[in-house]
Amino acid sequence: MRKLVIFTAAAIAAAAVSALADQQSLKNDVRFCPSWAEAHERTLASLNNGRPPYRGKWKGCILLKQGTTVDVIEHDDSWTEILFKGKHWFADE
Repeated sequence: MRKLVIFTAAAIAAAAVSALADQQSLKNDVRFCPSWAEAHERTLASLNNGRPPYRGKWKGCILLKQGTTVDVIEHDDSWTEILFKGKHWFADE
């Protein structure tokens, strides 16, 4: 019974986040990472003559093509959080 309650609460929370999101199509190709820290580090590396990212285990980024529809959770002047295929992704702009 307890597992059912937890599962139901998680499903409702996921639906609420998705309902609050604003669906938009990407206007150009954008790289999204599973954490803002990784997105920011990769942006710094690209701005610093291709400096390799800090050593560490990165989870990996995805490149979403222009026209891909995503749920925008939060957007600021410096970063964007999206929901794509049930996972949260971040971009450092």
